[in-house]
Amino acid sequence: MTHSSTPVPVLDIDLIDSLRADLGASEWTVDRINTALSATAKDAMMRGMRVPAMLELAGSHDPAAVLTRFFMLGADEASDVLDAALPSLGARGLVRLGLAGPGGTEGEAGADGAGTPPRLAALFDLRPHSASLPDPDDPASQREHQWWVASDLGEDVTGRPLDEDHVLGIGGASLSLLGQTIRERVDSALDLGCGCGIQALYLATHCGRVVATDLSARAGALTQFNAALNGAPIDVRVGSLFEPVSGESFDLIVSNPPFVITPDTVRAGAGFHEYRDGGMQRDELVGSLIRSAPDHLAPGGTLQILANWEIPAGADPDRLWSSRVEDWLSGLGVDAWVVQRDALDPAQYAEMWIQDSGGRRMSHEAFERGYAAWLRDFTAAGVGAIGMGFLAVRRPEPGEGECAPGGSDQDAGGGQWLPGGGRAAFDLALEGRVPRGVDVAWALRSLRAPRTWDLALTRAPDVREERHYVPGSPDPCLLVLHQGAGLGRSVPVSSAVSAIVGASDGGLTVGQIVTAVAALTDREADEVWDEAREPLAELIRWGFLTF
Repeated sequence: MTHSSTPVPVLDIDLIDSLRADLGASEWTVDRINTALSATAKDAMMRGMRVPAMLELAGSHDPAAVLTRFFMLGADEASDVLDAALPSLGARGLVRLGLAGPGGTEGEAGADGAGTPPRLAALFDLRPHSASLPDPDDPASQREHQWWVASDLGEDVTGRPLDEDHVLGIGGASLSLLGQTIRERVDSALDLGCGCGIQALYLATHCGRVVATDLSARAGALTQFNAALNGAPIDVRVGSLFEPVSGESFDLIVSNPPFVITPDTVRAGAGFHEYRDGGMQRDELVGSLIRSAPDHLAPGGTLQILANWEIPAGADPDRLWSSRVEDWLSGLGVDAWVVQRDALDPAQYAEMWIQDSGGRRMSHEAFERGYAAWLRDFTAAGVGAIGMGFLAVRRPEPGEGECAPGGSDQDAGGGQWLPGGGRAAFDLALEGRVPRGVDVAWALRSLRAPRTWDLALTRAPDVREERHYVPGSPDPCLLVLHQGAGLGRSVPVSSAVSAIVGASDGGLTVGQIVTAVAALTDREADEVWDEAREPLAELIRWGFLTF
């Protein structure tokens, strides 16, 4: 694997302004592409297959169709066709910006005598991206945003494996982090490991100051280009982890870091890519980032990070998966909501990342050699599974929620005390929806809830109950609460918990409801409370109940 031979785009503000004007005038938007292409073609593009879309757009001189063919599908275009699609910038301007080079017969002089080839090929992927985000000044309403984002061309266009310094576009992991980031107005934010800069572009919609960092100079250059193209004030710096922001703190830090656990034997071959591999041993990069983050969080500040972590061989990956993450959080004095959305065995993990790095284009021998290297490494390290998920970490305000570590779980909200202070909750996301920013903010807030017994809770309006009966029995044998919005969870509960949830209309405290349920069922109030306390804390965290 080698570094890209393609120079980064040129940061010429005048040319970039012309490009932005042309893209806007062409109405090259996500909606326009969705209208122009069939569901079959769009689904094929998601799988890395461009042929259906190429056939549907063939021959069209509509500017949006030309730009889609050229930048997203990698088709050569005639210079005069590009001149018509981009009348302010023109084909020559594309070349001067470094976004295009000779296509067809290389080196052939253009008809304008200026050396512009008669046909051009895109050197970068460029595509529209849109989002409807909560208005930070009025969270009940939404604001529409439209960007154009440049990244390196993918394997489906180039037909060759990715370079070491490949800058990835907007993938599934990026979209997941974008969706779950808290979109509240804050003074400062950091995008750590910025890649093409899409997280930073979103942050600029609700943060007063945005810094974006990456170890890759190529990623930093593309983020600078995308910030200029979209008129976003982003301070881009190159360096490892928190080194570029030494001594600075932020209200919000987001990171989709290079978390892939890559064996050294794979790195030494063709398995190293800067966008996914931070060069550290095992899962230490994520641990190092988490342990350093509190020094760069302002009081009340939040870190949101995607992560992988190792689960020891012999541990149930659905029950005993959190020990590695607990070690990272120990002694930091922070609150954390940790969600494992999936767990893969070493073979599944190796297959996924080999495919990600050009497995379809490898020889059979190279594939199996690399596969064996991954498996031998995990076996030697005693790894039985790899957890995949996210962490939301919050630095409490001074004096906030001062309950003695090791105290009763009744002293505060759900979760558990961490060594050194702070509370954490560890959840499996095996069903339901990807959390939204509001869900993450609420989950963190719930960890510092007052003593649940004293709370007056309100049942969310979307909660419904399902009851199962043995035929002929008057009493249900199973009760399940369903959440229509929020995380979309379905949770089995006991009759006592169901009764408490049903009576939670904000008028009575939990203690009053528990006392009433105990009297109606001829039980002791302490017995009912012991049964309901932890389920209620989880229902609060997941949004079934609010306070």
